[in-house]
Amino acid sequence: MKKVFTLLLSILFLVSCKVNPTENVILFSGTISDATSKNFRIVKKNSGTGSLSIPLAEDGSFADTLTTGTGHYIFTDSRYRADLYLTNGGVYHLTADGKDFRNTVKLTGTDPDASNYLMTKSNNIVKERGDYAEFNSLNEADFLAKQNSLNERYISYLESFPNIPKEFEEFEREELYYYHLLTLLNYESLHQRYTEQPDFKVSKDFLKELDGVDYLNEERYRRRGSYTKLVDLHFNRKANEYAENEKVDKYMAKLNVFGAIPNDYIKNSLLMSAAKYDIGYTDNIDAYYNTYLSVSTSTRNNESITQKYKALKKLSKGQPSPEFNDYSNHAGGTTSLSDFKGKYVYIDVWATWCGPCLAEVPSLKKVEKQYHGKNIAFVSISIDTEKARDSWRKMVTDKQLSGVQLIADKDWSSKFIEAYEINSIPRFILIDPDGKIVNANAPRPSNKELITLFNELGI
Repeated sequence: MKKVFTLLLSILFLVSCKVNPTENVILFSGTISDATSKNFRIVKKNSGTGSLSIPLAEDGSFADTLTTGTGHYIFTDSRYRADLYLTNGGVYHLTADGKDFRNTVKLTGTDPDASNYLMTKSNNIVKERGDYAEFNSLNEADFLAKQNSLNERYISYLESFPNIPKEFEEFEREELYYYHLLTLLNYESLHQRYTEQPDFKVSKDFLKELDGVDYLNEERYRRRGSYTKLVDLHFNRKANEYAENEKVDKYMAKLNVFGAIPNDYIKNSLLMSAAKYDIGYTDNIDAYYNTYLSVSTSTRNNESITQKYKALKKLSKGQPSPEFNDYSNHAGGTTSLSDFKGKYVYIDVWATWCGPCLAEVPSLKKVEKQYHGKNIAFVSISIDTEKARDSWRKMVTDKQLSGVQLIADKDWSSKFIEAYEINSIPRFILIDPDGKIVNANAPRPSNKELITLFNELGI
């Protein structure tokens, strides 16, 4: 009876909306069957208005009124996402099967074509392009021919939705154009990776379509689409070229190149994006911090980086190391950092899902073997989640990982991980026999500088 009542209420809601829609609001309802979550939210993209919570009833239905105006919306929870284009005065009804949300989500109501295009766009790109690695492994001529053909097909797919609002169509054509350019700009590095040819270079005229691109359009950049990624990649490439040509530290090169960008919004965005990670890896944190402050013009960003700088200063050479206590040991029992007092400790922070972490395993095994019996302990700390502990145990066994194998108590939120300001892995740390930091960002096992460091310390 309750389900019947809910259905009638939904029908009445839709009928009343169709009869008398309000021009300044959007009426949004729907039903998600077999949803794993009852807590959805909807947010207007790039609006800064925040998200609106949309709880589902027991039968998966919902209904709400949006007052944030025409635009691109994201309807989501922790597992599902639907990109929608909703217009003022519109009445919309969304349906989906929670067991296969991505392939079953559909919107009906006022001019739904733009939304249904957005919700199927990614699937169409994957279908047309095929395997990503195979696509980027094509030789230059074949890649260029296929990409040009794909670009035409992407536009044709957009045109196959006849009732898309003009404003949206213009924006999406522009988005596809910059997606095309971004694909071209990414090709060289992706081809190097997938074909394992690190010296591969595209021909002189390969990027001629990018000639004349304006990389300083703040309005486009704020939309956070392909243009934003194109601009970010362009200036990062410039920074890499600067580092190579001028023989300067790659982290400082970014500050120099990004700091010279004449548009303050784009400049500060790139500076902040780089600094929040790079400041933890640079060899000279004081020089890095002072250079950052000299080029950044964002008070808010400066305050954030200053806070991070002060936290990282506590991790300088000679400072007492943060500790971990009673981490589960793969060999049984628990282990704390204090258990290794009197020895150097080389810590590898990793996870089973981290490709670059696993790539270091052969080198780490080699170093461990070379220093077996020396006054150093090799400790690997996994930050896999609680539910992934069985995967961790299995991988340690299957790959015959050596050294001391531990797992952090609260993955990324573990106090030790947070104290070391770790926000990307792999991360390697070297601590001396007195429990003091030698290097909070030590060289990787694959880096010959690690052995040089060990030799300098007399390990």
